[in-house]
Amino acid sequence: MTEHDAFETARDICRRHAKSFYFASHFLPETKRLHAYAVYAFCRLLDDAVDEANSPAQMHTELQRFESLLDACFNNTLPAGDSAESLALRAFAITVNRCEIPKQPFLDLAEGCRMDLTINRYTDWAALEKYCYRVAGVVGLIMCHVFDLRDEAAHQKAIAMGNAMQLTNILRDVAEDYSRGRIYLPQDEMQRFGLTENDIATRTISPAFKSLMQFQIDRARSLYREGATGLCAIASDGSRQTACVMATVYGGILRAIEGLDYDVFKSRAHLTRFQKIARLPAAWKLSRLESGDAIPDIF
Repeated sequence: MTEHDAFETARDICRRHAKSFYFASHFLPETKRLHAYAVYAFCRLLDDAVDEANSPAQMHTELQRFESLLDACFNNTLPAGDSAESLALRAFAITVNRCEIPKQPFLDLAEGCRMDLTINRYTDWAALEKYCYRVAGVVGLIMCHVFDLRDEAAHQKAIAMGNAMQLTNILRDVAEDYSRGRIYLPQDEMQRFGLTENDIATRTISPAFKSLMQFQIDRARSLYREGATGLCAIASDGSRQTACVMATVYGGILRAIEGLDYDVFKSRAHLTRFQKIARLPAAWKLSRLESGDAIPDIF
């Protein structure tokens, strides 16, 4: 199997499982696009392996296996193979070498997955923010290397953008996460708004639930705006446009939640392909901003 086959396999994984990113990726120049596919494919393979485990012990085993594969990718000792996983990992190994991506963010990502083994409630935003960083903020940091963004201040903005996207996931997936025994909404804020776990168990769209969801949506929007202030530092070769499309489309999920009147139990908030296309003008506007410009109200 060739290098082309490896990257095509990574591309196919993204096309099937990371639809919002795949939609945004077409603005990237080819080399960066292929490397981005490889990174997202690795993250998806890790996420799927953990999610599909039947027990905490199996989840732990899968995490150890991926950490060993991570070592092999960075040490150029990855075993040959023609399975989809082997080919995607080969593309990933090429990517981390050529883009000079450090290993630590991926170790942090594995640690974030490991948190799901032992933690199913979060006491406050500080605890949840740490989780968001480990499972998503680090992906923003990793993509800085794919985009060849060397501005350290902008790296911190990329982390904020990743955290915003993860918080969006949490708000969209309240029902699914509860079915797995997890509530990511901060416990102290649930208490402050008068929301109980029984409200979630019974799928009750109470005034307390709506108020808490709006509070979290406002927090996510604040994180998107913080992250957006770093977008102007990204190269305008298509990389900045991709990041802006991704942010604008993902931020649109918050509006979709509001459009459901916060009933994330009835249906999963998402954007159709037409709705994603309709947000492209806002993404273009965002990509034209310069340092110090006010962030438009697009999230």
